Amino acid sequence: MEITASRELLFDLFEEYSEWYMSLAEDYGSLPRSISGIGNNGRQFIYFLDDLELHHMVRNKFMRFVLEDFSAIAYAYGSLDIRGDSEEGGVEEVLDIVAADTEHYISGSWRVIRDGESRVTGLEHVGTRDGDDPDKHSGSWFLSGSFRFTDVEKARFSALWHEAKPGVVFKDRNSNE
Repeated sequence: MEITASRELLFDLFEEYSEWYMSLAEDYGSLPRSISGIGNNGRQFIYFLDDLELHHMVRNKFMRFVLEDFSAIAYAYGSLDIRGDSEEGGVEEVLDIVAADTEHYISGSWRVIRDGESRVTGLEHVGTRDGDDPDKHSGSWFLSGSFRFTDVEKARFSALWHEAKPGVVFKDRNSNE
């Protein structure tokens, strides 16, 4: 039985993740790639992915595995991207944040502002969009569509996830912590 998150949960998760990234930029001057999954039982994990040395396609499959293993009904994903402007010939660094479940997504982008020492000094909101076709948008499809793992992938990803768990933040969204 497939369980989806409520739109309210997705909105809350998107807002929380956006605010969290704003505080990371302000307090630490850095923006790590991360993913957070929420289970139907209210348990949540936050996993920093910057030290994960996998090709981006393998990393994406691994993230799907982690969300499936956790029985996630929703997730948030934050990553930096470089975007080019063909008209002006320039490029800019952008923070993308997505909150999604199997049926819906919310996605936002922020232009990254850095000082001369490459420390993040600010984020400028570029736009937010949402939709009901997560399988068609990059970063929003980790829970959509069917996906199978080979036995080799299952063993490899299970070992990677087991190895990563001590450094992953787990919390209960239902508690009053």
